[in-house]
Amino acid sequence: MIINPRVSSLLGSSTLKITALAKKLKSEGRDVVNLAAGEPDFDTPQFIKDAAKKAIDDGFTKYTPSSGTLVLREAIARKLELENKIPCTSNNIIVTTGAKYAIFAAIFTLIGKNDEVIIPCPYWVSYPEMVKLSGGKIKYLRTLAKNNFKIKASDLERAITAKTKLLILNYPANPTGITYDFNELQSIYEIAKKKKIFVLSDEIYEKLIYDGRAHHSFAAFKEADSFTLTVNGFSKSFSMTGWRIGYLVAAQEIIIQASKLIDHTTSCVSSISQAAACAAFKNSGWQAQMRADFEEKRNLLWEGLRECPKISAQQSSGTFYMFCDITKTGLTSTQFASQLLEKYQVCVIPADSFGAEGYVRLSFAASVEEIKKGIQRIKKFLSEL
Repeated sequence: MIINPRVSSLLGSSTLKITALAKKLKSEGRDVVNLAAGEPDFDTPQFIKDAAKKAIDDGFTKYTPSSGTLVLREAIARKLELENKIPCTSNNIIVTTGAKYAIFAAIFTLIGKNDEVIIPCPYWVSYPEMVKLSGGKIKYLRTLAKNNFKIKASDLERAITAKTKLLILNYPANPTGITYDFNELQSIYEIAKKKKIFVLSDEIYEKLIYDGRAHHSFAAFKEADSFTLTVNGFSKSFSMTGWRIGYLVAAQEIIIQASKLIDHTTSCVSSISQAAACAAFKNSGWQAQMRADFEEKRNLLWEGLRECPKISAQQSSGTFYMFCDITKTGLTSTQFASQLLEKYQVCVIPADSFGAEGYVRLSFAASVEEIKKGIQRIKKFLSEL
């Protein structure tokens, strides 16, 4: 075997595979409805693009410090203290090549061989693969639809062992679209504090919460900043997926060690992306409009799916995803997604790679017209099963 077994054991991303097939069909002239998107269907706001252009014109095109420019880290720290109530300074922050790399840096810094990581299931597809790369051991914590796929504090406490080092907490959650209220988070916080484990809090969808709900950051609980690694970024909240810019927030000791990974891998985030990110904080009103638009489209998709036989949809409280139980169709997740795409040109994501066989994930990051068209095609597909 010439390949590192930790790499060869990794699973390919099902989300990337099915979206690649959708793009291929579209390039062939097929009328594909994409309800699989993992990114906002908005362009990056003009004021952010203008800041990037200015940075280029000003010659801001060289390496930056590996942890990110001081001006950006200070802006992030101000945002975290004011909005998220997380005590921090620029020394608690690393700017990373997307939030995904912030998660990788957090896991790889903390987790060594045989360290146990608890991952609630369903989960975002990359969490287990990153733990595998670090040499850690995965313990899946199954959640149930009847509990809205949320962690029960009693189940978490039973799952923790002497080897448990980290809990991965994602909310609002991909793929389920759920989020936690203050009291639910507090019960998890109390167990994590008592059991002395770290918490990786992936809050990348914090700005996409609906029905008047509020987002509460895990690290805002008393002394939780000492054992919480918060991941966030600009991809979802400012529609900057292609700019590849996120950040990791943690105790300074962890940040110092995690910075070494940046030094020897990516070196730094694009200087242009960092300049653009600085501008993003100067106009948060755009986010309110984006959230309102997504909430309207969530409602449209929800009402449409309620009329679909053999599908049971989970109402989303956040993100731009709808999680659907398709077990009554008699198809596996992959069969459902593949047949729907091939026969009716509607792209959805099979959830087997999220640890949830019998489910699919639909995205409402699409136009109203596309959502309506997708619902009609799904209804026809189901009627012919």
